[in-house]
Amino acid sequence: MKRFLAVLSLLLAVMIVGYLLGPTAHSDPIKDEPITLDPDLVKLEQSIAESERKQNLRLDNEARIIWADSLHKIKTPYSIVYLPGFSATWAEGDPVHKQIAAHFGCNLYLARPAEHGVNSPDALKNITPSNYAASAEQALAIGKELGQNVIVMGTSAGGMLALYLAAHHPEIDGLILYSPCIATANPALKLATGPWGKQILDQVFQGEHLINTHYSGARANYWLPQYHTNGLITLQTMLDEFMVPEQFQKVNQPLFMGYYYKDEAHQDKVVSVAAMLDMYDEVGTPADKKEKVAFPNAGEHVIASHFTSKDLSGVYKATEKFMADVLKLPPAPVPTAVVALHRNGDSTKK
Repeated sequence: MKRFLAVLSLLLAVMIVGYLLGPTAHSDPIKDEPITLDPDLVKLEQSIAESERKQNLRLDNEARIIWADSLHKIKTPYSIVYLPGFSATWAEGDPVHKQIAAHFGCNLYLARPAEHGVNSPDALKNITPSNYAASAEQALAIGKELGQNVIVMGTSAGGMLALYLAAHHPEIDGLILYSPCIATANPALKLATGPWGKQILDQVFQGEHLINTHYSGARANYWLPQYHTNGLITLQTMLDEFMVPEQFQKVNQPLFMGYYYKDEAHQDKVVSVAAMLDMYDEVGTPADKKEKVAFPNAGEHVIASHFTSKDLSGVYKATEKFMADVLKLPPAPVPTAVVALHRNGDSTKK
């Protein structure tokens, strides 16, 4: 019996060593590179449109500027940069981001992160932490051209990117985080960046692609219906490196965080609410400059999109109140067009 146990122990040790020595994903380091943009805002808009036209994008997924006054394309006192979540584009925050920007008279930049919105079954195959972070940096640089002060708004992984930017750019004036991805609700994704991570993903998904069969109708146009599993490795790599207490302590900006939580059975099933709350406690933002709000009626992970949320009005009103009370933004001096908050054909005007 002792001999059997000794052999079994040896086999287990060999298996553990074999696992730990298995292949792991190695990505290129994130680089701090200068960004040069045309200060002429009309030309800047044209260059963004031209660049997007070259990217083979799905219809209506391109990055764009929403002007506070389309007749006078000038810098506003504040601009808002919106960063969508993993595999999504601008519609993930629509119409709340437009409504907020209109109310406060802000130029709004709807960013498109690297490799997102592309018209290819291999979308995200070439995304890396370096180009993913670089696309967020580019969006921030555009925001600085559009406004004297910049507020960064993000949903899910866009919230992760917003926190990444805030830790590296203290000049950012405020953060609006909707269901920020600090960790996924299913902790198994952490295996993606460990030994044999790619091989594990290939087994789970029976190949190198994830197919989203639960997206239907118009929503399927703004969230990738299929993408390469390399995207998951990049996402988890970013979470491993930057969604940690050491980075959160560098975030000192005013911060609003909204998320879906009703009770243990009814809460966000995509990202971890517990991880969000831990992050909220760990950021360097003073207590009187941050606010967290649970939206029990939102019903879905994506709380600011008409495609998913059942409480757009609540999300909008809480965001507007924070921006007025904490960020001290005055409303636009001249009324701007109202963007309807709607779900399934219903409209609610402010």
